[in-house]
Amino acid sequence: MRTLLLAALFAASLSAATIPQLIESARTKHPSLEAIKLRIAAAEYAVERAKNFDDPLFGVGINDIRLDRPADRSLERMQTHSVTFSQKIPWFGKRDAKEALKISAKSLFFASLKEAEAELFSKIKQSAYRLWESERLIEVVRRTITLTEQNIELFEAYTASGESGNTHMGIMSAELVKSRLKTTLKRLEAQKREVLALLGYLSFTNVESVEIEPERKRLPPLERLVSKIENSPEVEIAVSKEQMQRRRLELYRLKSKIDPVVRLGYFQRSSFEDYVSIGVGFTLPVYGTQKSEEEEQRVLLMERKLMAADSRKRVAARLRGLYAEAESSRKIVEIIEKESLPQIEHMFDLIRSEIAAGGDLYKFIDLVEQKLRLDSEAITARAKYFITLAKIEAVLGEEI
Repeated sequence: MRTLLLAALFAASLSAATIPQLIESARTKHPSLEAIKLRIAAAEYAVERAKNFDDPLFGVGINDIRLDRPADRSLERMQTHSVTFSQKIPWFGKRDAKEALKISAKSLFFASLKEAEAELFSKIKQSAYRLWESERLIEVVRRTITLTEQNIELFEAYTASGESGNTHMGIMSAELVKSRLKTTLKRLEAQKREVLALLGYLSFTNVESVEIEPERKRLPPLERLVSKIENSPEVEIAVSKEQMQRRRLELYRLKSKIDPVVRLGYFQRSSFEDYVSIGVGFTLPVYGTQKSEEEEQRVLLMERKLMAADSRKRVAARLRGLYAEAESSRKIVEIIEKESLPQIEHMFDLIRSEIAAGGDLYKFIDLVEQKLRLDSEAITARAKYFITLAKIEAVLGEEI
């Protein structure tokens, strides 16, 4: 039983991860997301204390201290000991305005979290599709190397009794192609390892392999995508900043309202009765500081409004550009897979049968390279299509 359990655990450790699993791992483990969540938790404390009064001022005093006999408190009848308490009372509405500002700050952190998650999850998908592209290209290159070696053997076997200059040229050309293919294969294998390492960082887990099979996902109409611009993380952040600045302006507008300060004091005298004093103080906004600060915040609000409008236009332009890229990649795949490759496959089989009968190896090898480029272009275009869809999801902050 124990052996079976260990075998099951070992098999599970070797099983390929899926894109949803990588995304979920990133959602729960990635430090960049956890850092924003901690900022949101800190913002909660800021909201909780936003309506608190300023700390009161408590004082203890001794008056009329004689320098010649400072410790003697019976020299004069007016010598007193005092305890005082001062508290500033915020003007009506100031505490609510301060709370609204902190709530806006928390909303900005939530928008930042949404943007960070969308960007991180999109990068995971993009990297996964690049990995798929590398793996498919590796398969095609390996098949092409095997095919090239087989045809070299067939050609050598047929021409073994009567070699000529053309024979040597065909074999030499095939060997050169095989060397280039092996070099390409090494680059692709290195690229695959690099993408796996990147996926491990993005998902914050150990990634040995990923199970990827791009589904037949259709591209939604452009109008539907553009209609979701207001939900874009970039636009939400710009709107949150505008709202935050509007709250800040309201708070500065209230700063011109005078906050009264209440003072209470208890005074103890040795020769007379003790007494209590009550006083109220006010700040005097006579220098125009508050009004200048209010105007400064009003100008900054205008700047935030313009930035929000700019974000909407920028996101719309970005969507249209990505949409054009996705459409282009989809059409390239259709042209290659439905029009070009079927015809080439037919011609490929015919020419290969001629090689076994001593046909022109040089021309066949040239056709092999052209077919490899076409296969590679189809794979790259399909990967780019899904990578572009992932970029659109990052812009919109949701799956499409």
